[in-house]
Amino acid sequence: MSAAAPRGARALIAAGALLAAAITCASSPSDAAAPGDELPDGPGKKLLLRACTTCHDLDEVTKFKGYYTRAQWKDIVVTMREYGAVLADGEVDALTQYLADTLGKKE
Repeated sequence: MSAAAPRGARALIAAGALLAAAITCASSPSDAAAPGDELPDGPGKKLLLRACTTCHDLDEVTKFKGYYTRAQWKDIVVTMREYGAVLADGEVDALTQYLADTLGKKE
């Protein structure tokens, strides 16, 4: 469809594409890996999934694997908490340790 197509027609095509994508996702095999399945279990995993994925896709966190030190992960966790991530005082250290252990830069 050309750029000159009526706005309503373009919106209808876009809506159709979104619907097709949703149907494809909904009909994918149930044995597909859920977000976070590639991460090791540990006390911090539930915190990561609960506190971080409220605002971010998991890959927005895991894409930094090997990039940040423990101190840098702690700064990030504290900053995200200041921005509204729901973490109790003790959970900050637990999440930081999990991120450092699983995604942290090896020093």
